[in-house]
Parts: sequence; structure tokens; C-alpha cells
Amino acid sequence: MVQLNLSKTALICVDMQAGVFTGEGNLHHVGTSEVLPKAKKILAAARETKIPIIHFQEVHRKEMVDFGRELDGAEPVHCLETWASTKYYWELAPIDGEFAISKRRYSCFFGTELEILLRGLKVDTVVLMGMMTNVCVHYTAADAHQRDYHFHVIEDCCAGSDWDAHWAALNAMEYLQTGARIFHTDFMAALQLVKAK
Repeated sequence: MVQLNLSKTALICVDMQAGVFTGEGNLHHVGTSEVLPKAKKILAAARETKIPIIHFQEVHRKEMVDFGRELDGAEPVHCLETWASTKYYWELAPIDGEFAISKRRYSCFFGTELEILLRGLKVDTVVLMGMMTNVCVHYTAADAHQRDYHFHVIEDCCAGSDWDAHWAALNAMEYLQTGARIFHTDFMAALQLVKAK
């Protein structure tokens, strides 16, 4: 059973962008059709319990001067600011009262105000869901861990570049923190448990 102190917990939605779910982006994902209904339930439950929700969007300038070395491996050009596929997917987009942050790199911590925001919210635990399990979610979890945050990853609300990479990243996150891997039902039960008190 996952136990959360809601006053110190934030939900981070990593790169829930249009192209992921419409297939119009340049990056390949597996399992997104299964992720979508569960992610919608998670967002609705988090909104009902009023925990902080932080949305991230990877976005790169049209001049492509901010990719750094992201294109050294298997990934093609992706998430350009001029592409409709880079926008938040409409069913998972931020609403008023939630926090939206753009990032130029994989980790949600790198070059963003995330840590300042978490300190301001007095958060010590982050719950992650999003894209890709083996890249942006994994790197964000590792950076959270190295900054002494507790983290959980909702594994059935994440999609990787392929299934082997997805499972390997989840195993790597569990290696960092025992009990890190949870399911969407675990998170929703934890929210309901706290709400019932």
C-alpha cells in the first residue's frame, strides 16, 4: 500500500504531448493507447484531492539551436515549437491553477525552475507519469533521487520507446528506490485513503 502525505506530494506529468497520442510526432512510443485512459483517471483524482500538478512539455526552438547532443543517438528532430504535435494533448493539458513548464532537455530538473517550485510548494515527494519511460521519466526520477526527493513512478501511465527499454527503465528506477514502481490503482487508492481520513 502506497502511503502519501498529500501536503508534501506533487504529481508531475512528463511530456503528455499531442504527437504522442495522435501519432503525429517524430518519436516512437509503445503502449500509449493503454496509458491514456489511466492517465486521465489519475489527473481527475489528483485534481479532486487538490495536490499540486506540474506539467512538462519538451519543446525546441525552430532554429534547432537548443538540442545539444539529443540527436546523437536514435532520436530524430522532435518537439519543435512550430509543430502542433508539440502542444499538450488536449485531454491531459494543464488547467487553471496547475503549473506548466517547458524544458529543453530530458530531465524535468535540467535548466528549469522545478526545484524552486517544489521548494515553494514544500514538496518532498514527486509522483511521475508520462513519456518516455526510458528517457525523460527515468532521468527526472534519477535527478529527483539525487536531490533527495522521494519519488514514485506510475508504471502503467508511462510509455517507452520500446518495451524492453520501458521495463529496463522501470527496473532501474526501482533499483534507486525500493517501492518506487506503482500502478495507477495504487496511486488512486492512496489519494482515496487520505481523503477518507
